[in-house]
Amino acid sequence: MRILFVISTLRAGGAERVASVLANALSNAHEISLLRFDDAKPFYEINQNVKLMSLEYGVSDFGLIGNLKKRFSKILALRNVINGGKFDAVISFMDSTNLLVLAASTWLKTPIFISEHSYCKFLSLKWRILKRIFYPLATGLSVLTKEDLEYYKFVKNTKIIYNPMNFVPSNLSQPKENLIIFVGRLIEPKGCDIFLSSLKLLQNELKGWKIAILGDGDERVNLQKTAQNINLDIEFCGMVQNIDEFYKKAKILALSSRFEGLGNAFIEAIFYDVLRVATPTSGAKELIKDGFDGLISSDFEPESFAKKLKEALNLDANLTQNARVRQSEFDIKTIQNQWVDFIQKAKK
Repeated sequence: MRILFVISTLRAGGAERVASVLANALSNAHEISLLRFDDAKPFYEINQNVKLMSLEYGVSDFGLIGNLKKRFSKILALRNVINGGKFDAVISFMDSTNLLVLAASTWLKTPIFISEHSYCKFLSLKWRILKRIFYPLATGLSVLTKEDLEYYKFVKNTKIIYNPMNFVPSNLSQPKENLIIFVGRLIEPKGCDIFLSSLKLLQNELKGWKIAILGDGDERVNLQKTAQNINLDIEFCGMVQNIDEFYKKAKILALSSRFEGLGNAFIEAIFYDVLRVATPTSGAKELIKDGFDGLISSDFEPESFAKKLKEALNLDANLTQNARVRQSEFDIKTIQNQWVDFIQKAKK
């Protein structure tokens, strides 16, 4: 098949990683093109088999009128690419890109598949209306959780397809350290402030532990100021390429998002025997059974999260062992086969 992937950028991010990994995997048996709006160097490795394309529009803000003009230009450029490429399918990632691709493909015969990575319950009224109008135009829609599947029942072909794990970790025999990691963008929805506030409540229990914050974002400066008032070994590492080295050492992964679809960290930790402690997001409830293969706080307050972190310090090995059972669900071969099957069935 000739398949076109479309995503706004290929910078660091969960959806960007999924698009890159899936395009790489499918390129071994299919003709894959990967289109993004800017021309920045991809953060994730792209196989030589994948034809990398750019609309060269970037993501700069040009004001209300300028942004409208840019969107119309993107739609026209996308339409030319889709119409001229003779693709068997187009797979689009993320809210705004999905809408642009659907608008650009109106009255074209190319099957359009959209991949949803936002949690449905936190959509604004604007996004609810736009998706209700445009998403039914898609040939198929992939979602990440059962809650999203139920919400998007107004789309004719909808399927849960998890994010893939693209490699099997090696050298896991090294001993774990007293290390807790937070993985995610340092923005308000990811809730790193909840994590730091919970640490402040556990300063005595966490003596001798290290905490590594893996990620960057607009809230980094404020979060670093908060961390200065906590008497613990907390390091802000920024975006890291060698994240597997942190997973190998870590005993606990803290996922304190205010809302989360299906973060890649939920999946990655399973393969490194890292105990997952999470707030009760849709993604956490999809991938963790509290007390069986991880821990989920009762609400999004620091006090509740601190209670689960304290429980995690006992490091019950059964929790990580039980989590291993689901590894095959995220194998890249499993996920790519699900996508091929989804495309072929939805096109009939």
